[in-house]
Amino acid sequence: MADIISICDKLAQAKDKQSAFRDKRKRRAVQQMYQCAGCAAVCERCGAPTAAGCSCESGEGQDRHIPYRFCPDCAEEFIDYIDRLQGRGDESLYWRNEAWMEVWATWINHRAALDRHFRSKDFARLLKELKNTPSN
Repeated sequence: MADIISICDKLAQAKDKQSAFRDKRKRRAVQQMYQCAGCAAVCERCGAPTAAGCSCESGEGQDRHIPYRFCPDCAEEFIDYIDRLQGRGDESLYWRNEAWMEVWATWINHRAALDRHFRSKDFARLLKELKNTPSN
């Protein structure tokens, strides 16, 4: 009789294990979001090292508002992208064609979607749940 296993204990253990797994997945989701989008030491577009708090180290484009944290190369490309949208741009850079413009537009839309996700009620709820959950 000593070998009888309590079904209640087994169910409780399974529930605890499932809850711990769910909490781990939530933490991993938040960690990935912040690792990929929030690091001040790397370019938001290409991941190259950049000076924290500076979008363009070379000084080029400093008079313009650049809403992203870029390395100097990506900052220069972004400025050219904006110029081209306004009918200007450096025509000698022939490889910056319609496909290149589409790449930039797609990246900007992607960043906008990430920003909307960060500001969503559901993401705020996730952060609040994680704040109130002890870490393992």
